[in-house]
Amino acid sequence: MDRSGIISRRLSSGLEIVYLPLPGLSTVSIGLLAGAGTRVEEDDEIGSSRILEHWIWQREPKQKDDRKILADFGANLKTASNIEWTRHWTTVLCNQFESVFELFVQDILKFDCCFETFSASKDYITSLSNKRQREPNTYIMDALREKMAGGQKIGRSAAGSAEDMIKLNLPKVKTAYERLYVPSNCVVAVVGGISAKRLDKLLDKLNQIGTAQGSRKVPAEEFSVWRSGVYAIEQEGKLVHLAAGVPCASCAHHDFFASAVLSQAMGGGDGSKLFDRIRQKKGAAYQVRSSLMSFRDTGLLTFYLATEADFVPWATCVIIDEIEKIKKEGLPEEKVKIAKNQLLKHMVLRSESTASRMNTLLTALWYPGYPGTLAAMKEAIGRVTSEDIQSTLQNIVPATEMGIVTLGPFPPRRWH
Repeated sequence: MDRSGIISRRLSSGLEIVYLPLPGLSTVSIGLLAGAGTRVEEDDEIGSSRILEHWIWQREPKQKDDRKILADFGANLKTASNIEWTRHWTTVLCNQFESVFELFVQDILKFDCCFETFSASKDYITSLSNKRQREPNTYIMDALREKMAGGQKIGRSAAGSAEDMIKLNLPKVKTAYERLYVPSNCVVAVVGGISAKRLDKLLDKLNQIGTAQGSRKVPAEEFSVWRSGVYAIEQEGKLVHLAAGVPCASCAHHDFFASAVLSQAMGGGDGSKLFDRIRQKKGAAYQVRSSLMSFRDTGLLTFYLATEADFVPWATCVIIDEIEKIKKEGLPEEKVKIAKNQLLKHMVLRSESTASRMNTLLTALWYPGYPGTLAAMKEAIGRVTSEDIQSTLQNIVPATEMGIVTLGPFPPRRWH
């Protein structure tokens, strides 16, 4: 991780805190990442991290809800999760920093697992899981990873399933909290317009927060192996949703940004190779996209589109054909330049806020090797060449290594 201008401190409890000062700003963003996700949950805990993402901010009914308390300070609480972590963050005016930081960190690491609010949180998250399963474009990506994981934990849905949620009770979720939300399994990032001296003074006060215990809960299934295969999930509808994936670099791997440029060139919108062939020239799909699913030890380069059943085999062949072309001939330098510029443009737009920079810092803390600053990310993208992109595909043979899932009116026999 590039630590240019970044100040780091580890409390006696094991909690690591990094700070990027941005003098002159009137706001500051605070974020905490916990190693809590379905990939590190025990078999009888699946879905606990998702419940905790919401439940951790609920107080006893007679007390004022933490979200409302933060709102009184002008802070809008946000959360996000995947299978390896859960994030909580907010942005406030600098003159409210101490009060919000103390409330924010202490309430996460000293949560009292309030019985009265558990059922409501569980019901809320269960409803979100049910909703996710009814959204074809998200459900099919979960199904793709599950099928390609072949029973490994990396194939679990970040949201958990409604079936998993029903089995959970307060003692199980509390056990997951006590194991995953210890200080040594969390990192905190602060970005904004407060001085290092001011932050240090506050950290001296909070030095003993939480209980020192164990180490980070790194997923046990390191170097997971993806499995190829073709799967059809039949359901009524006018269109067939198609998802395909091939193995790619982890988020901390030196090939990660080559994979990111490749993804942009393949299906990053107008001008990308799949967009041109499938939508512009054939008119076979409205939306065609590619994206990266990247984790600690591995990743997937994924493709998604929705089309009529008759176009599914053809569209799949187009994806394979484009990967094979790049693997054998490389990507033209002009295409590489365009993809890099588009990626840099999106990154800069997303990174203008203190919250975006703070979340980048959290990612770099959790995944050693990932660049922690905007400048480091620009440099990493700028170094990518056509040869780098080719090398990321050298060990991938799409016809045998690709996973494919369809969702809609497309019976399995149509693949044969």
